[in-house]
Amino acid sequence: MNDETAVLDSNIESNDPFGMSKFSIRRYSVQHFLLVFTINLLLISMTVVAAVQGNVVLLILSAVTLAVVLLKTSLIVRVGLRTIGVEVWIRHLGVGDYDYKIEPRGRDEVSKACLALETLRQNCIKAMQLDLVTQLSDELQERNAELEQALTDLQESQDRIISQQKLAELGEVSSGVAHEMRNPLQFIVNFTAASKEFTVELLEMCAQPEDVDRLEVKELIQTITENLDRIEEHSGRLKNILSAMMIYDRGTGGSFRYVGLNQLLKEQTDLGYRAIQAYEPGFEAKVVMQLAPTIGEVLIIPEDVARMIVNLVMNACQAMAEKRRDTNDEYHPRLIVISKKSGDNVNIFIRDNGTGISEETKSKMYNPFFTTWDTGRNTGLGLSLVWDIVRGHSGSIEARSQIGEGTEIKVILPTDAEQHSTDTAL
Repeated sequence: MNDETAVLDSNIESNDPFGMSKFSIRRYSVQHFLLVFTINLLLISMTVVAAVQGNVVLLILSAVTLAVVLLKTSLIVRVGLRTIGVEVWIRHLGVGDYDYKIEPRGRDEVSKACLALETLRQNCIKAMQLDLVTQLSDELQERNAELEQALTDLQESQDRIISQQKLAELGEVSSGVAHEMRNPLQFIVNFTAASKEFTVELLEMCAQPEDVDRLEVKELIQTITENLDRIEEHSGRLKNILSAMMIYDRGTGGSFRYVGLNQLLKEQTDLGYRAIQAYEPGFEAKVVMQLAPTIGEVLIIPEDVARMIVNLVMNACQAMAEKRRDTNDEYHPRLIVISKKSGDNVNIFIRDNGTGISEETKSKMYNPFFTTWDTGRNTGLGLSLVWDIVRGHSGSIEARSQIGEGTEIKVILPTDAEQHSTDTAL
């Protein structure tokens, strides 16, 4: 801002930004007023002199002239004052004072000038607002760019946290099922070794020149067959465990496809139950599966739903393990997994008779990093991921619980492709 602008701003409240009052002698309009007043004074003097001298003709002429001049003077004063106001208005506009204005009176050229100045004032205000909008738009674009960058950084951080959480969950599940896999592997090794011994013995008997005891051969063959059946049984057990682990290990963000929900519930419930035993030695619970046979294949992302089931089952088992430590031997942990068909939805219930959760905890249980387990291995992201998975399936989740009695988690998932595509479009 230069010195001249500073002077204009400092004088703006005097109604004349340029330092002259409305009645300054430097104004031409004021000078015209003084000249007209002087002429009026002279005419009044002439009229008085004519009256004193008794000159009737001169008296009449001076009186008429005085009347005309007085009429003209009133018009000049009226228009002059309005002209001064318009001049002051123009100068206010010149320094950017768009609040100052004069209301037009009459239909003369001064009023027309006032209307034109009002149009100019409105256009200036619009231009100023446009400049302000442009400036705000530029600032908003900068802020949007900053927010987009912050959102990108946040998304990357969230992806890293989720990846770490998935690795932590996979580690927990792997530790839990390692013992479960060790037993059938040991059985397979033992039955295989025994079968090899029986096979060698059978070959030796067949290699003898004399007749063999057919009954003994039959018993050996039957024993080998039984061992093979046991090997097949335990191999199937290993296959189921590995199948459950493989779908759990694929991560999140897969595609929707039709999957047998009841089989997924069986596998992942068993996986979550075995996983908690790695951290709660000696923990045993009665697992009851009440799966509706009418539920066939459901359109879901199996990797995500598998993770959801394991998280809910592990939370339920953790609550029952906590209650077991605080009660006597009369407490019997019980986990119930239910599936039901309800119209176009399928309902999944995970019910336990553990410690239960309070209303305050229920209001925050899906918040990221919120946890009530003081185990040193909980990050508070398990139920947050469950919430995201359910929401990603256009479903809903609700919890019912009573302190000391247990908790029931109900998950509702739509089953048809049309509903998924409609919700995704929305």
